[in-house]
Amino acid sequence: MAAESQTAEVCALMSLLVRAMVSNPDAVQVSSELSSSGSTIIRIKVAQGQDTGKLIGKQGRTARSLRVIFQAIAKEQGQQHYQLDIDGTPIEGSIQHQNA
Repeated sequence: MAAESQTAEVCALMSLLVRAMVSNPDAVQVSSELSSSGSTIIRIKVAQGQDTGKLIGKQGRTARSLRVIFQAIAKEQGQQHYQLDIDGTPIEGSIQHQNA
């Protein structure tokens, strides 16, 4: 599967998950871009305020859970490096998986 197709599938999955979690699902925007280092940045934008807090969660637990989903996807795709950005805030601990 081509990298662009894989990234489109990741964005579609993140959009589906995020829309189910927020109060204003119509405001959800998920996009991707390639960074200068070659990793794919998945950007999630939601309605300002409470919805951002819902995505990050208490002590970042929800954001970490979204990263776990990225890990599973990366494992299936072989070498793939994703970074997660929620409303302009990079989520620490970007996901990188390399076949052992």
